[in-house]
Amino acid sequence: MQLTLRIALIILTLIYLFYIFKSIKNKKIQISFSIFWVFTAFILIIAIAIPNLIQNISNFLGFTLTTNMIFCVTIFIAFYLIFNLTTILSKENKKNVNLIQEISILKKRVEDLEKKQEEK
Repeated sequence: MQLTLRIALIILTLIYLFYIFKSIKNKKIQISFSIFWVFTAFILIIAIAIPNLIQNISNFLGFTLTTNMIFCVTIFIAFYLIFNLTTILSKENKKNVNLIQEISILKKRVEDLEKKQEEK
């Protein structure tokens, strides 16, 4: 990999990190969710700084082409993110159902109390 390309990629990754930290500061993303993205940025910086590292890992794992390993890792990460987001969505859905039920119960109580007040 050419030096100018490596420098450009490191600069882009640093901009990416800056955007993540700015999003945390502006409370657009929670710290617990941003850890993964910060970790990914650091892995990218390491991979860019040491270009032979990815090729050596690929050879060690038995991949014939480095791009095949990167593709497999990307698919694995995508599956992980999809599963993680699905579990978060399920939890939030349960919370919404519980809140709706609580609000309905409270509305019923308020209506009953209003009826009692009107009867007096």
